[in-house]
Amino acid sequence: MKKSLFPRLALMAVVVALVSACSEKKFEYTNVIPANASTVVSINMKSLVDKAGLNDKENKEAQQKLTDAMKSGMNAATFQQVEMIMKDPKKSGIDVSAPLYVFNTETFPTTVIAKVSNEDDLHALLETLEKEKVCQPLASGDGFQFTQMGNQVFMAYTPSVLMLTNYKGTTQLEKIKQDIPALLKQTNENSIVSTAVFKKMQKMGGDIDAMLSPASLIGPYANMIKESDMPFNMKDLKMLGSLSFEKGKISMKYENFTESPELQALFDKQKKATCPIENTFLKYFPKSTLMYISAGINGEEFYNLLLENEQFQKNFSIAKANEVKELFGTFQKDMAMGLINFTMDNAPTFLMYASVKSATPVQLLYEKKNELGLKRGEDILKLGENEYVYKSRMLNIFFGVRNNSLYATNDEMLYKSIDKTVNPSIKDTEFASNIKGKNGAFVINTEAVLALPIVKMLSEYGGSQYATAFALVDKIAYVEATGNSNNDADMVIQLKDKNVNALKQIVNFIKGFAGI
Repeated sequence: MKKSLFPRLALMAVVVALVSACSEKKFEYTNVIPANASTVVSINMKSLVDKAGLNDKENKEAQQKLTDAMKSGMNAATFQQVEMIMKDPKKSGIDVSAPLYVFNTETFPTTVIAKVSNEDDLHALLETLEKEKVCQPLASGDGFQFTQMGNQVFMAYTPSVLMLTNYKGTTQLEKIKQDIPALLKQTNENSIVSTAVFKKMQKMGGDIDAMLSPASLIGPYANMIKESDMPFNMKDLKMLGSLSFEKGKISMKYENFTESPELQALFDKQKKATCPIENTFLKYFPKSTLMYISAGINGEEFYNLLLENEQFQKNFSIAKANEVKELFGTFQKDMAMGLINFTMDNAPTFLMYASVKSATPVQLLYEKKNELGLKRGEDILKLGENEYVYKSRMLNIFFGVRNNSLYATNDEMLYKSIDKTVNPSIKDTEFASNIKGKNGAFVINTEAVLALPIVKMLSEYGGSQYATAFALVDKIAYVEATGNSNNDADMVIQLKDKNVNALKQIVNFIKGFAGI
C-alpha cells in the first residue's frame, strides 16, 4: 500500500525551517566583548533619558532651542536627517533601548559598542556625517564597514553591532583593523557574555553597571604590590559597581567577585573580624555632627587575621604576642568617631567611642609612654582612674575608659560631657536606622556642613563659582556609605526633594544655571 507523501514532506519542511532558523540566528552585539576584558561598563541610555525627563513636555522648549541652533549651521538635507533622528532616535539605525557597552583589554583600546537595529538607517546617518566632514568616506573591511572620525576614533559596523574605538597613531589603528574580524566571529561561549562575572554585573540592574579588574590598574606598581606579599593573586579579583538614579536619591552599589577558593577563604576570615553595628554610641553625638564613622569589630578575630599577614609577622615581636593579643582582644562590637566642628582658628573637633572589655588599652598607653618617642613639650598625664590626657603645644587629647567605653576627644567641654546623652543626637537623624546592622558606615551630614560659618562666608563672598557649588550641594541632605560582612558596600546621596528623580533634579539645575 502506497503511503501518502504529505506527512513526510510536512516533517521535512519543519526540519528545514528549524535548521534555517538556527543557521540564521542573529549575532548578539555583546559577543564582541572579549572574555579577558579588564573593564566593562553597561549604560542604559533609555533609562537615563526617561529619568532625566528629557521627553517630558517641559523640556520640549529646550529641545526646540537646540534644534533651531543646529539648523543655522547645516544644509537643508542634513538638518532634515538630524531633525528626524531627534524626533525618533530609532531612525539612527541604533537600538536605543539596548544598553551601550564600553570595554577595554590589555591589548585592545577603549571601545564603545551599540546594537544596530537597521543597517540602512545607520548607513544613511554616516553618509550625512561624511557630507558634514564629521567623518571620512565609508570603506569596507574584513566583514565590516568602517570610517574614521578625526585622528582618534575608528568606527566599524555590521548589521548587528556598531563599534567606536579610540586609538593613538597609525600603528594602533592598523592593529585594530586586524583584530576586529576576530571579535566579530566570537560566539556567546568564547566572549565575556558566558562568564559568571558578566552575568552577575547584568543582574545588578543599575542605570550604569560596571566590572573592573584591579589587576589592570596595577601597571607600574606591579613590583611594589608583589613585594608587599599580598596573600592573593590580583587577577582572581573583580570589582562590580552599579549606579542608579532614583526618586530623591542617587544609589551606588559595590561588591567583590571571585571564583578563587583561596580568595573566598580570605574573605570568609575577614567576615569574622567584623560584626553588625548596634548603634551603641549614637546618643552621645550631636545631631549637627559633620561626619560620622562607625564599625563593628571583633578584636580577637582581627588579631588572628593580622597574624596571617606576612608583613605583620616579619615586623612583629613574638615576645609581645600575648600583650598585643590582649590589647586587640579588648575591643568588641561598636566603634564610632565623629567630626563635631570645624573652624579656621583651631584643629577640627572630634569625638571617639569604642566598646571594650577592660581599660587595658589606655593603661598600656600610659604605662608605655616612655617607649612612644614623645618629643619635647609632649606628655601623657593621669587625670583620674583610667582617665588621661595627652598634652602638646598644639593640642590636648583627653582619653580614657568609662563603663566599658573607651573615649577620646580634643575638646575639653566634650570631655566633661563624656558618657552623657545629648539632645538632639544622631539618633534622631533619618540616616541612623540605615547604619544599624551594617558592619561599617560613613556619613557626611551635608546640611550641618553647609551651616558652618566658614562655608556660609565662602558662599556669600567667594564669588560665583562658590555660590554655584553651594547651591548644588544645598540640594543634598546627606551622603551615606555602608558595608556588610561580605565586603559589599552601598552609597546613597540623599537629596532634600524626595519626590523627583535625582537625575531630573540635576538636569533642572543645569538648565537653570545655563538659563535654558
